[in-house]
Amino acid sequence: MKRIGILFTLLNFYCVIVMAQEEPVPVFPSSPFNRDQADAMLNAGTAMLHGVVTKKKKNPDNTYLGIVVILFPCTPYFDEWYELQKKNKKGKTFAMMSPDAYSYRILTKASDKDGRFEFRNLKPGRYYLQTMVRQGKMKEMWNQVGTSTSVGYNIYGQAVTSYSRPIYEDFKLFYETNDLVKNFVEITSEGQVVNVKL
Repeated sequence: MKRIGILFTLLNFYCVIVMAQEEPVPVFPSSPFNRDQADAMLNAGTAMLHGVVTKKKKNPDNTYLGIVVILFPCTPYFDEWYELQKKNKKGKTFAMMSPDAYSYRILTKASDKDGRFEFRNLKPGRYYLQTMVRQGKMKEMWNQVGTSTSVGYNIYGQAVTSYSRPIYEDFKLFYETNDLVKNFVEITSEGQVVNVKL
């Protein structure tokens, strides 16, 4: 019984280690979040952003009406968060914002199927835009449905050769993906109208 207990303990310890290795570690920016700076960039400005979500050439019929576009002011806190996110290529860490910093963002929706959107009343500064685009895609594939066997005979009617080849049937696989599209934009003066593509 003692050996069984030790083995069970070791298995539990191993499972905990594996789970700890698989789960990404949340990391936050070390820079303090400046609420006044973020608030100043998002309020009482006169600049405007006109944007459009660019469609893929392979899927021109996708509609972007109503998709949500998010705008963040690029404060030092946000810039550090973005750099932390870029470093997470192996999935070991997960860059996060504080709830207060995340609340300083503006959401808008695309006004038509072509993905046009706008943000108003912005101050000069640098901004980050992102949206999730659902793409309908199609992939042509081949599926083996059977085999065909050919037999060769000599002059006496005896089988001397035999070979098989697969029989394939083509089919189309339709599926959807959610792709993150993003961009940075700079407003340099009050009253400016900036065009941007995602």
